[in-house]
Amino acid sequence: MSYSKVTKKGQVTIPSTMRKKYRIAKGATVAFEETSEGLLIKSLPDIVDSAGKLSMYARADEVLKDVLKKRKDEAFR
Repeated sequence: MSYSKVTKKGQVTIPSTMRKKYRIAKGATVAFEETSEGLLIKSLPDIVDSAGKLSMYARADEVLKDVLKKRKDEAFR
């Protein structure tokens, strides 16, 4: 098990072994989820890369706008 202290700004450092294992790079987005066992941190895929792959179905800016709106709506549930 790895440990990290919380700074006065509420920040924590994810241990480098975990960042490498889960491919969490500088600027990556992570999500926080409450579970019965505590706090779960999940790495999220880069939505800009995902939008590029979907370009044959819709414009990237439209896809990004829709994805961000859905994430915001889900966060407030």
